[in-house]
Amino acid sequence: MSVVNLKIVVSSLNEVIRVFDRIKVHRSTTGAAGPYIEATTPSTRLLLQSSVVTYEFTDQLGSPSYYYRVSYYNSVSLLESSLSEPQQGEGDSALDIISVDELKAHYLFGVDLTKDDGAPYPQSIFEFFIKSAVSWLEHKLDLPIRPQSYKEESHDYDPNAYTSWMFVKVNHFPILSVEEIKLMTPAGETALVVNPSWIRVQKEAGEINILPNGAQGLSWIGSVGMYYTGLRTARFLPDFFRVSYTAGLESGKVPDVIKHCVGMIAAYGPLNIAGDLIGGAGIASQSVSIDGLSQSINTTSSPTCAGYAARIIQYNKEVKDMIPTLRRYYKGTGLIVV
Repeated sequence: MSVVNLKIVVSSLNEVIRVFDRIKVHRSTTGAAGPYIEATTPSTRLLLQSSVVTYEFTDQLGSPSYYYRVSYYNSVSLLESSLSEPQQGEGDSALDIISVDELKAHYLFGVDLTKDDGAPYPQSIFEFFIKSAVSWLEHKLDLPIRPQSYKEESHDYDPNAYTSWMFVKVNHFPILSVEEIKLMTPAGETALVVNPSWIRVQKEAGEINILPNGAQGLSWIGSVGMYYTGLRTARFLPDFFRVSYTAGLESGKVPDVIKHCVGMIAAYGPLNIAGDLIGGAGIASQSVSIDGLSQSINTTSSPTCAGYAARIIQYNKEVKDMIPTLRRYYKGTGLIVV
C-alpha cells in the first residue's frame, strides 16, 4: 500500500453544481474493468464549490496500479451520476487527453504490437509514453496542458497596476479557476483576503482584476492604504499579491491540434520498440536452409535504421513544424480554447 494523490477536474462545473454537492471516489484494485468500491466515506466525500474546478483526493490505502472512477452525488436527494472513465491511481490526467486505444488506432495502425511469443505489449508501456509526451510538450510550450494547481504565487505591487483595478498577470494560463488572492504586509503576514465576488478573470490571457462591489467594496480601495505607509506613492513592493489558482486546458476540451501532437510524440517509443523486434529482438536478417533450398529475410533494423523509421521521421517532422505555431498561439494574445 502507498499514498496516492488523485486529481479530479470537474468539467462544466456550473451545470454539475446545480444538481450535485459532493464527489464520490471509487477504487478498483484489479484493473480498469473493476469492480469498483467507494474509497470515500460520507465524511470524506469531496465538497463541490463554485469557481473551484480542480479537486484532490488522497488515498492512504492506494497504489499506482489501482484505477479510480468518480461520480457526483447529492447528499440530500441521494441522486448520483454515472461513473467517470477509469483513471490511473497516480491521478495523471494525461490519459484524458489521448487514450491508449486512440494511440493504437490513430498513430500505431498497422504496427505489430506483440512480443516474440505473441503476447501483446503491456498496457503500461503505452500509458508511460503518453504521460511522457504530455510532460515533454508542456515543457516545450511552457503551457500547463494538464490542470495544475499553483499555491500562493507571488506578484509585486506596481502603482499603475494598482490603480488599474489591481491588475495581476499570473505566470501560467489559461486560468481554470482562482481559489484565493491575498494581500501581504512587508512582514509576510496576510493583510487582506480578497472577496471572491470581486475577482474578474481573463482566463485565456491569464489576467486578473480586483473589482470591489457593494458597500464594503466602495471603501475597500481607499482603506487598504492603512496597511502600508505611503502605499499610493510607492513605486514597488515585492510579494504584495499571493495568488492561488488552477491553470491548464479544461478536461474534455483539449484542442485537436494538441491531441495530435501528443499522439505523434507518444508513438515514438512504441514504434522504436516494435521496430527493434521485427524478425526478433536485435535481428536484422535471418536465413533458413532446408534440403538445399534457402530463404533470406532482411529487415530495416540496424543501429541507425529502425523498422518503423519512416513513420518516426514523418511524425518528428510534423511535430517540429507544429511547435513554433503552437507557441505563438498559446503564449500570445489570441488564445481561444474551444
